Amino acid sequence: MDPDIQHIYAVLRHWAEASRPNTYGQLSRDYHLRTGVYFEPHGSWDEPLGKLNMILSSIGAPAISALVVLKRTKMPGAAFWGCASNVPTRPRSDMERLTEWNRIVEAVKIFTWPQELEF
Repeated sequence: MDPDIQHIYAVLRHWAEASRPNTYGQLSRDYHLRTGVYFEPHGSWDEPLGKLNMILSSIGAPAISALVVLKRTKMPGAAFWGCASNVPTRPRSDMERLTEWNRIVEAVKIFTWPQELEF
């Protein structure tokens, strides 16, 4: 069983409204609170977050999974970069990555997110 995209979207939409990134661990906890189903923070989220970003890119929305960051670095994981057309390939330098990630997060914060995704 994989995490449900609609539930992931609902969790991340809430984070976007609160204007705050959170860790994969927090995603696992928030998803569990919402659904009663727990997924490990490591290894469970890359594929469904990439699928979510592909759906969002098809409707012209920014990559909401930019709000999901690694606990250690406070930045998105390597699988984030290039996962969909709304996410560029991984910039080479730390400064370029930080700049690009901040640009995406700001776009996520100001986007008017629909209550539910239709796909």
